[in-house]
Amino acid sequence: MTDRGPDEVYSKRDRRADRLRGRRDGKLRTPAYNDVLAMVSGEGVITAPYPKYLQNIALDEMAEELANFVKRSKPRLESLEVLRRRYTNTKKDLERASDSVSGAETPLTDEELLPRSRAEVRPDQAVVLRSRREAARARRIAAAHGGEAALHEELNELDSRIAETEQAVRSDFVLAQTRARQIGARSAMRVAAYWEHLVLAHAEGTYLAPLIKYTSQVLPSWVVEPAVGEPESLGQGDYELQHVIERVRPEAREPESGPGTEPEEYEQSA
Repeated sequence: MTDRGPDEVYSKRDRRADRLRGRRDGKLRTPAYNDVLAMVSGEGVITAPYPKYLQNIALDEMAEELANFVKRSKPRLESLEVLRRRYTNTKKDLERASDSVSGAETPLTDEELLPRSRAEVRPDQAVVLRSRREAARARRIAAAHGGEAALHEELNELDSRIAETEQAVRSDFVLAQTRARQIGARSAMRVAAYWEHLVLAHAEGTYLAPLIKYTSQVLPSWVVEPAVGEPESLGQGDYELQHVIERVRPEAREPESGPGTEPEEYEQSA
């Protein structure tokens, strides 16, 4: 596993190594023209050991990016679980508080209007008694509404924190995807340089050039999947390898006509 950053530019050292390897394999006629023809007519996939080696390095770096994302997102996901539990419990409390508001707003009953002291028994205290009961009822209603409003505010705050945490995980996943695509792009540049210089040094390079017009990046499917759904599902599951076509422009002059198939008819995998 390399310790270079995923956004590193194609270095002169790597470019020199890829060109030298391409020229060396070209002089050795590896792969031979007949072997390339067989690959094209068979699976339509052109391969060679060195490009496979470069792609394996890239896949290892992408796997490291995914592992780093999972490691970074673990504390956030744990916090998200706590927030969601609090949200569920607060929502239940809010339902109970709403029931309390309804209870508090119930009109005074005859039982509540009964006198509770000798002073309230007096006939001239009937209006005062009702006023006292209505005041007590108003206080109960205000307290119930206050409790309900506080829980509403807490629920909204939790909802915002949950959304922010979920978005932070998704943003981190998109960042990992971007870094992985950069790794793939750098690998594709190296593979392209290899093929270009192999054609230049190959004894049959003039005939190989029309066949090696396209190569492809190999990307795990997690790199191109939409960052949607539950944050816990991002970066999880079994992923397949996908190919992204890249144009290769060999410097050797291509013949006007010659053996081989049109590049559009096959996907070349480095």
